[in-house]
Amino acid sequence: RLLGGFIDCDNEKDNSGDGGDDGNGNACSRWMMWAAYVNPNYGGGGRDEYFTYNNNYDVYDDQPYDDDRGVTNLDCHSPNTEWQLVGVYRQEFYQFIEQISKHLWAIDDYEYVVALAGLSYTTDDDCYGVGYANGGDYLYAGVMPYSGGNWMMGLYTDSACLYPDTQSGMTFDDFGLTSDMNLGSKDDGTLDDDTLSTLYGYWANTQEYTLELLNEVYSEYKYCSLCMDYPTYQDGYFIGDSGTDDDDMINQCWKFHSHDSYTCEADCIALGAAQGSIVQVYYGGNLFGQSWDGSSGEGSTTTFDHYAKGYATDSASNLGRFKANAFLTVNGILFIATFLAFSVARGSNSDSSDKTRALLSREDKGRARSSSRSKKSSKPRSGSKGKSSRGTSNKGSRSKSSGRNRSSSRKTSTSRSNSKRRSDGRR
Repeated sequence: RLLGGFIDCDNEKDNSGDGGDDGNGNACSRWMMWAAYVNPNYGGGGRDEYFTYNNNYDVYDDQPYDDDRGVTNLDCHSPNTEWQLVGVYRQEFYQFIEQISKHLWAIDDYEYVVALAGLSYTTDDDCYGVGYANGGDYLYAGVMPYSGGNWMMGLYTDSACLYPDTQSGMTFDDFGLTSDMNLGSKDDGTLDDDTLSTLYGYWANTQEYTLELLNEVYSEYKYCSLCMDYPTYQDGYFIGDSGTDDDDMINQCWKFHSHDSYTCEADCIALGAAQGSIVQVYYGGNLFGQSWDGSSGEGSTTTFDHYAKGYATDSASNLGRFKANAFLTVNGILFIATFLAFSVARGSNSDSSDKTRALLSREDKGRARSSSRSKKSSKPRSGSKGKSSRGTSNKGSRSKSSGRNRSSSRKTSTSRSNSKRRSDGRR
């Protein structure tokens, strides 16, 4: 799987360019980092162990087998994969792009045209002079790797292409270095005019400095890809009758390894990680590179089917996640329902034991009782107006319990009788 590009000034590749217009040969090499894996659970099913189709071989079906073969996910890019790392390698940047383009697409495929247009636009030079900026400074151009395992054509102020130009406001496109479409010698006379017109549109749209289309096409290789894939091609045409016979298939990992690839150990991987231009990879118990779409979630079980030409996500893994989420959801609903039922039942019991609790507080009920008794006490039992007894009674209801209130009311009645006797005596 593709990890991303990086720049290494200490390991010069062969034919690395002229180092700029001065020919001093000090260009820093551009490399593509990639990793190889082996499946310890391989069941002997070949490609069909990872991809199956309907009887017409034209519709992709990612359902697992119903026979006895061991089926595992094509997920060596996932942090939780069971695949085992064989090694990490660095390959000449141009060679990596070219080797995939030569063997995995037909001559009239969109991907094939985009790949060749990108190769023509970037060239196999690491760094070369392109011209003067508006301010008079001479500028250089080279592949500029950046985050997410992507790359673009960058402008630099030095002949090693290390220091990006941030002052001129120009891009690589401003130097007009596009090219005419060239799909190889075999394309002469084999494609009709309408097809050629469409393909030329692909070619022209690819040749811009962000290389957006080229990055999009090669992003599928950041996900786990089979070394032995089909159909297999040679420069846009089937090898054999259909490109699917075992004897005709090309081992893509071997093609990489045999074309300017070198071992990339911890210091090499750390260099790419420090530049922020490679995606995550586990090596020697350590995690290098940046998190990306394939590091977590659905992306960790995603792969690209080069036969059906589309991304697919493992259905078994999705089903397992669905079951787990459904289990948690149902249990959460049951918990909430049980809690609500308990709360309602507790509230009902509380209301039945004290019907007035929700309407009157204990203090308010005390006032209500004393007020009622006070009204009864204030009836004209004697000639006195009872002003004093109401005041005494009210004062007692605020500071005493209901039992004390009854005592206070009796005392008030006694004081009224004594008052009446004294009044009669004065008369």
